[in-house]
Parts: sequence; structure tokens; C-alpha cells
Amino acid sequence: MSIATEIVTMKIAPDITKEMFVSIVDQLERNFHSKQIGFIDTELLYDDESGDWTMVQHWETMDQLKTASEKMFQDAEAAAFVKALNPASVKMSILPQIKVWGK
Repeated sequence: MSIATEIVTMKIAPDITKEMFVSIVDQLERNFHSKQIGFIDTELLYDDESGDWTMVQHWETMDQLKTASEKMFQDAEAAAFVKALNPASVKMSILPQIKVWGK
């Protein structure tokens, strides 16, 4: 199965703490992403040195990923997440899976 992966790197707004952002992302995942067709999972990562956050998401298809991504910016469940970001810092990559190696 070839899945689609979205990798988003971002910084948060100055008035948002790490704890607040984790809670905001938790709500986003429970109330928005997990309800989208084709959603598989999300991983949230943080780099202490740069202050960058990275989200890695997996989707069943590229079309499902793109549909959810477009919908997110118009959905009330995602509003707190969008407001918590420093918009100029957001960098997104959407990539098709080529091969997987496991244990």
C-alpha cells in the first residue's frame, strides 16, 4: 500500500506555550483529522534548539490528504490550531510513499 505523507514544520505564536500547543493539537486530531476520510495517524515533534514544531501525518491517498488540508482552513474545529501558528514560519511538504522497510 502506498500512502501519502504530509510533513509540516512551524513555529507557534509568541503567546502560546508548549503545553497549550500540545493541547490545541490534541483537540485538532480528536475533533478534525481523526474524522477525515483516509486519515491514518499524526505524529507531533518538537526541536528544543530551534523552537520548531513538526507534524507528520499519514493518509491513505494523496487526494484524501489534499481534501482534508483544504477543508481544515474552513473548519471551526481547526480554528484554534490555525490561530496558534506563526503563519510566516509554516513549511509544508506532501510526498508519496515509495517504499517501506520494517523491523
